[in-house]
Amino acid sequence: MFKFLQTNLFFRNKLIRANLILSVVLNLAMWVGLYFAVEPRVESIALRYTIYLGVDLIGPWWHVFVFPLIGLVLTLINSIIAYLVFIKVKLIAYFLTLATSIAQILLVLICMLIVLLNR
Repeated sequence: MFKFLQTNLFFRNKLIRANLILSVVLNLAMWVGLYFAVEPRVESIALRYTIYLGVDLIGPWWHVFVFPLIGLVLTLINSIIAYLVFIKVKLIAYFLTLATSIAQILLVLICMLIVLLNR
């Protein structure tokens, strides 16, 4: 069915494939989790909390979806760059896909904390 994915060396690499799948799954989990956790409302919600000032950034309820959007854009950009440099320098492609996975994990934590902050 996806012959291109089976014959391409980039997608056949186990480390890159695992990191890309992890990034996509975490990003989908963020979208779905926030969809069910954040209710549309008129009043603003807290988007950031610091120990010095307390809540220091508020905004409309739909601003929480900026974090999964950032993760999606980061995944796309890093994947494209990793694909383009894979044949010449595999190490850079490994670092880019790993950085994407780490960024997705951090964005998931941010989204979880925002949901907990607004309960």
